[in-house]
Amino acid sequence: MERSSACKVRCMTNRVAKLFALIAGALLIATLTSCKSGQPVVTGSFPVPATIAISPAPSLSLELGTNQAFIATVQNAAKTTITEPVTYQSSNTAVVTVAANGLACAGSWDNLASPTICTPGQVGVAQVTATANGVSSPPTTVYVHQHVDTVTLQDLCSVAQPNTPCTLPRHPCQSLLENSLPQNTVYQARAFSRGLDITPSVGQFDWQAVTPGVVVLSNTASGLGNIVNDVSLNQVVATAKAPGVTQVYATIGTATSMPVNFTTCAVQSIALQVTASSSTSTTIVPTVTDTVGNIISLSTNVAAIPLTWSSSQAGSVSVSTSGVASGTTAGGGATVIASCTPPLCNTGFLPSLPIYPQSAIQIISNPTATSAAPAANVYVSSTGCGTIEGCVSTIIPVTTPATQGTTLSLAATPNSLLFNRQGTKAYLGTNSGLLGTKGLTVLDPSANTVTQLVSTPGKVLAVSPDGTKVVVSDTDDTPNQVFVFDSTTSINAAFNITGATAADFSPDSLKGYIIAGSTLYVYSKVDALQTITLRSPANDVAFFAEGAFAYLAGGDPAGIMVRRTCDNGEADTVATVAPPNLIRALPNATQMLALVPPAVDLINADTAPSGCTPPVRDSLTSFDLGLGSFTPTQLIISNNGSRAYILSPQLSGILVYDIGSQTSSTFSLVGNAAPLQASLTPDGSLLAVGASDGMLHEIQTATGADVAQVQFPLGLCLNTAGRQFAGITCNPDLVVVKP
Repeated sequence: MERSSACKVRCMTNRVAKLFALIAGALLIATLTSCKSGQPVVTGSFPVPATIAISPAPSLSLELGTNQAFIATVQNAAKTTITEPVTYQSSNTAVVTVAANGLACAGSWDNLASPTICTPGQVGVAQVTATANGVSSPPTTVYVHQHVDTVTLQDLCSVAQPNTPCTLPRHPCQSLLENSLPQNTVYQARAFSRGLDITPSVGQFDWQAVTPGVVVLSNTASGLGNIVNDVSLNQVVATAKAPGVTQVYATIGTATSMPVNFTTCAVQSIALQVTASSSTSTTIVPTVTDTVGNIISLSTNVAAIPLTWSSSQAGSVSVSTSGVASGTTAGGGATVIASCTPPLCNTGFLPSLPIYPQSAIQIISNPTATSAAPAANVYVSSTGCGTIEGCVSTIIPVTTPATQGTTLSLAATPNSLLFNRQGTKAYLGTNSGLLGTKGLTVLDPSANTVTQLVSTPGKVLAVSPDGTKVVVSDTDDTPNQVFVFDSTTSINAAFNITGATAADFSPDSLKGYIIAGSTLYVYSKVDALQTITLRSPANDVAFFAEGAFAYLAGGDPAGIMVRRTCDNGEADTVATVAPPNLIRALPNATQMLALVPPAVDLINADTAPSGCTPPVRDSLTSFDLGLGSFTPTQLIISNNGSRAYILSPQLSGILVYDIGSQTSSTFSLVGNAAPLQASLTPDGSLLAVGASDGMLHEIQTATGADVAQVQFPLGLCLNTAGRQFAGITCNPDLVVVKP
C-alpha cells in the first residue's frame, strides 16, 4: 500500500512536470513567432479606469417595447478617453434588459449578444450602469411606461402651493424687477395614455423654451414637488430673463405638450441721463420702465435688458455697449441713443416692438489737433463716361489739401457714391444699361481696392447706421427692383419696387423706409416688407434723430407726413406751402429741417416717446431764403447741427443757412465755377465741392474762402490705354468725405 501510494505521487509529479514543459514550449514558440513577425505580444490586461460614465443620463423615459442605445465613456486619471471592455447591468431585468452592445430594451431582448426583438415587459423603474475593469458608472434611472399620447401643461399659482391650479387672473407678464409680483410662474406637466394619467410612471420631463433668452427654466428650484435626486420630475419654475415673449413646452419620450406663452414684461420707455463727462468720453445711463410700471435702473443691472446703443455718426463718436460715448480724432458730432431693438430686446412680439428713448444725447467731439483742422480723405468720381464706348470711369482719393492717391479704375460708370458711417466701406451704384459689368461697386479705403457685385445694379439710396445694409434702387431695368445688400454676408434681398427714389434707416438700423412715388415701403430686419399707400407722392424721408418717428417730404397734401417707427402708423401731418424737396433730421433730436424753395422750414417736435404709439406735436417756423424758386439737389446738415448747406444747379454758389440765427449766406467758388456735389468733413471745418471746372474745391466753412482747388491732370475719365479720354466733359460730380 505504501509503495503503491508513493508510485502514484511520483507518476502525478511526472505528469505535472510534462504539462508545464508543454505549456512553456508553446509559450516559447508563440513568443518567437510574434517576435519574428514583428507583432506585439498580447497580454490580455487593461488598466483600471479613473471614471466611467454613460449616456443618456441621469434618467431616461421609455415606452414599453422600445429601445435606447447607451454609450459608455471610459477615462483615465488624465481625463483621456481610453478603450476598455464594458459590460452593462440592469437592476430590474423584468423592466429593462441591456444587451452586450449597450442597447437597452424596455422589456426583454431575444438575444443579449445579438439583439433583434424587444418584447415588452413590465411598467416600472430600473437602474442601468456600465462597468469597466471593476469601475462602475453612476446609474441612469430608466422609467418604463405605457404609450404617452397626450402631454398637458398646467400653470400653478406659486411655488408655495405647487399642486394648486391657478384660478386667479395673472398679470399679463412677469417683470424683471426683483421682488415684483408675480415674481415667477410654476408649470406642471402631466402625461396621459388613452385618457389615463400615467405621470408617476414616466419619469423626468424635458423642458424647453423656443427663445431661451426670454426666460429661465429651473426644475431644481426650492418648493417644487415630485423631487427625485433634487430635481422635480414634472414641475418647473419660469423666471423672467429679458423683455420678450416665448413659448414653453414639455417633452417626455416622443410626446410633446402644446406650448404655452411666457412673457417677460416688455420695455415701455427709456430715459437717458449723462452721469459723467470728460474731454474724451461721456457716460450715459439708461433707466427703463416696463409695461407694468416697474422702473429698472440699468446702472446696477446692465445685463438685464439688452439695449442697442447707436451713434448717428460712428466715424465721429463711437458708443460702447455699456453707454460710454467717445469722440474720435476727426472731431465732429453725433446723436447717441439707446433703444430696445428686436430681436435682442422685446423679443418675439409680432409685429416687432421697438422702443426708442424719450430723448437723445447730442455729443460734440472736438478734433485733437489744436493748430489746424485734421486732414480729410475725399473720394472723387464722375458720371461723365455715361455709355461712351472705351471710356473708363475712375475714383481718386484726395487727402486735403491736395495730395492725390492711387487712381482706381471702375468696371462701369457710377451713378452714386456713399460711405458707411464707420468709414470702412464706400458704395458706388451702377445702372445695368451703362457700359461695363453692371452691379454695386464696393470700395475698401484701407486696402485701396474695389470689388464688383454684378447682381446688384442701381443707385445707392442709403446705408444703415450700423453699416450692415445698403439700399440700391434699380429703375433702369424692367421690372424695377430694390435690393437690400447685406455687407456682412454679401447676400441680396430683392423686392419688386417700382420707381424708388429715396430711403433712410432708423437710427438703430432696424427699419428702412423706401419712397417710391405715392407708396412707402417699410423694410425691417425682423418683419416682412410692408407696403403703405400714401395720400400723395413723397420726395424724401428722414428719421427723427431720437428714432421714434420718420418724416416724409410729402405723402400728404398738407406737405409733411409723420409716421411712427414702431408700428409704422401715422402720427401727425405738418402743413407746408408745398411738399418739401428734401428733409433732414437735426442732431439735437428735437427738430427737423425741410427744404421748400424759396423757403426752409424748421420743424419743432414736442414728444417724449413711450410705448409703441407715442404722440408727437409738430410746429413749424418758415424762413425765406430770398433766392426765389429753385430745385435743390443736396441738403447737408453739419454734425453739430448749426448749419445747413444747399446745392442747386440754379444757384451760382453754395447756399448756407445758419439754423440758430435763421440767416443765410452764399459761398462762391473760385472762377465762379458751378458746384455739382459737396461733402462736409466730420468736424464741419471744410466743404469739399466738385465743380463744373473739373476741379475739387475746398471751402473753409468758418470764412467761406475757397482755400484750395485740386486739379486732376488725366481727368476722371480715361481711355483703355490709361490716358485722358478726349472729347467729353468728365467733371467731379460724385464727391464724398470719408467719415
